[in-house]
Amino acid sequence: MNIIPRKVKFLTILNSLKKKPIPFFGLVFTTIPLFIVSVLIIQFSSIGNDLPKIDYEFINSQGREISAHITDIETQYNVTINGVHPTTISYKYLDNEVEIESKYKVLEVRKIENLKIGDELIIKEKDGNSIVKNLKPYDFSIGSLLLFAIPTLIIGLLFLIYSILSVKKELNLYKFGKLSKGKIISMIPKSGFPISNIGQGIIVHYEHEKRNGNKVIKESFTTDNSIMSDKKKGDFVPIFVSIDNEDRSCVVPKLQSLRNGWNIDFE
Repeated sequence: MNIIPRKVKFLTILNSLKKKPIPFFGLVFTTIPLFIVSVLIIQFSSIGNDLPKIDYEFINSQGREISAHITDIETQYNVTINGVHPTTISYKYLDNEVEIESKYKVLEVRKIENLKIGDELIIKEKDGNSIVKNLKPYDFSIGSLLLFAIPTLIIGLLFLIYSILSVKKELNLYKFGKLSKGKIISMIPKSGFPISNIGQGIIVHYEHEKRNGNKVIKESFTTDNSIMSDKKKGDFVPIFVSIDNEDRSCVVPKLQSLRNGWNIDFE
């Protein structure tokens, strides 16, 4: 095994992922839900965080009813959730002759559409916290966004694990494989997915000789289409052979050799 591994750049790793649709889609299905959740968290980070969190069920069951008066009604028009804008109701009430001001955010259109400043509200109060009677507060939760992404994320992670195991074998050959020569038996073009061309390349069958003198026929998939114009049946092509297992080998991709500075002769 080489003492110093060959350099392998990120573009080479990405190229290995693109060889097989399943590994590449694993990467896509993992990053897309994470990206969407990140965007939604940024977009809704201000919702529900500007008001103190309250225990609605506890106050609703244990709180005492008090009369309050609305001092302001503010609708957040820049945010829409299921077609409804969050609305913050500001109100004040007396507690032991002390005037208390509070706010309450809801996502209820029909129940509050007739409310206006100065109207009387019935609230429930407990230990300095209050709720508007018969109105549940709007509670934005990051956890709900994560639940939205979990199914896609699980599928993506399964594909990604397969991707890592699949690509790791090839990358190990790139880094530590012994440079050898393989005699081309056949080259078969393989079409990829429409538009993206993921999985497009050349299936190369070649013969190479092991250390014990036995010859083996192997198959390698490469995205380097130049091999079709540069080589023909019977020509020799550079290959990497595993030091630990000579049954594992791959064709050296010319573009990646140039990109990583492997200094390999392809003539």
